[in-house]
Parts: sequence; C-alpha cells; structure tokens
Amino acid sequence: MNPIPPIKRFILRALSVARGLPLREELLQEACSLLAPPPLKSDLRQALAELEADAFIQAARDDLDPALLTYTLTEKGKHKAQQL
Repeated sequence: MNPIPPIKRFILRALSVARGLPLREELLQEACSLLAPPPLKSDLRQALAELEADAFIQAARDDLDPALLTYTLTEKGKHKAQQL
C-alpha cells in the first residue's frame, strides 16, 4: 500500500484546522507522527513536495531564519480540504 495519499489527506486537514496560520514543518512532522503507523520522514517530505507541486499548499522560508520552513493552504488546497 502506498503511504503517501493518507499523509497528504492528513496534511491538508491539519493545515485546514490552522485556519490560514502557517505551520512549521516540525509541527506537521509531529502531528503526522500520530498516524498509525507513523510515516517515515522521507514519505512526509515526498507528500509535502507533491502537495506543493500540485498547488495545494505553499511553502515559505522565514526571512530571519532561512532554515525555518512553513506551510499554508492555497485556495485550491482549501477547496480540497473542505471535501475531506
């Protein structure tokens, strides 16, 4: 079974609950660790990359701390999250 689709759905729901506030990558990793079984970091990164490539989410680096990466839903992502 491909673990990526359930991770993508979880990420979309988590970002939807954030109501537009950017979530740090570490917070998304921690939240995804609650899934059973917890996803591998490589699977989580792949899911994030695919969601960003498909324009469901948008990533942004902090100007003061370039290592800090945050994610928010795009309009397309909000629409999809409401369907879940």
